[in-house]
Amino acid sequence: MPEPPYSADLLADFHAGVLSADATAHVRSRLSVDPRAQEVLSALDRVTSELRAEGRAAAEMPEDVASRLDAFIDDMTGR
Repeated sequence: MPEPPYSADLLADFHAGVLSADATAHVRSRLSVDPRAQEVLSALDRVTSELRAEGRAAAEMPEDVASRLDAFIDDMTGR
């Protein structure tokens, strides 16, 4: 398991909830000994809050792009 100081990439994965349950528990148990980790996680919390406040929904893919993508996938898979 990784030990502090944690990389920004690992902290971003931790924040996003994509680490295994064991890795998440391990990182959580060691956060108190990594002051920089607290700063990074606080910054990620702020960014997440700001993005939610913007309320921008994900843009839908235009139909012509979806059609071309479907055709490309069909060509690649031989459908």
